[in-house]
Amino acid sequence: MNNAAPGRRNLIVAGVIVVVLAIVIGVGWAIQANRDTTGDKGKTPGDSNSTLASAPIAPVDTYGLGVGEAAAKAKVEIFEDFQCPHCKDFEEASREQLRALAEDGKALVVYRPMAFLNEYSVKAMNAFGAVIDAGDGSAALALHDALFADQPAGEIPSDDWFVERAQAAGADEAEVRDAITGMEFQQWVVNGTDDASKRGVTGTPTVFVNGKQVEANTIEALLEATVQAVNAAQ
Repeated sequence: MNNAAPGRRNLIVAGVIVVVLAIVIGVGWAIQANRDTTGDKGKTPGDSNSTLASAPIAPVDTYGLGVGEAAAKAKVEIFEDFQCPHCKDFEEASREQLRALAEDGKALVVYRPMAFLNEYSVKAMNAFGAVIDAGDGSAALALHDALFADQPAGEIPSDDWFVERAQAAGADEAEVRDAITGMEFQQWVVNGTDDASKRGVTGTPTVFVNGKQVEANTIEALLEATVQAVNAAQ
């Protein structure tokens, strides 16, 4: 540990602080919200909307939103928590490059949210699911970006806040309000988080390329290693 680079030490320290704060602030709520429901059947975003299946931005593997062609040689899975500050950093750093790779047909980029930090994590992922289910992949992707850009540092935003962000992303309020305020996709959130854990994800952001975890100690190194893995798969 003493030989770790400064960037790595800073990342580890920051991560510890985030986890401790999350435990203090959110653990009671999370336990109550998720108690005894893991594995229960819940509504999955996009199940009732077949037009999304062949879209350039579409649900992938039950819990993800994919950007790009399913036949791309590299499948990039990004496990993230909407409340995680390092996920926000990685999303902002990687967005342009990874989506360019998707647009070029080199990668299918799959955003795989999970919720283990606090109530915002759960509500944000539920809102994300509501917009996916409404049938507009572009709006879901725009909301994904906005939930990181507007990541709260204090109080958990109201339900109306999430509805407003969904509208601003391009969703129809009438199609998403009830799902957001009624937490229609909470079980999907619980099961998606459990699924990520079963995949061996113990922290965020975690990235897999073609099923293999990308190892790195900083955000910059993670992006570089991810792009290298995509290029190596071509």
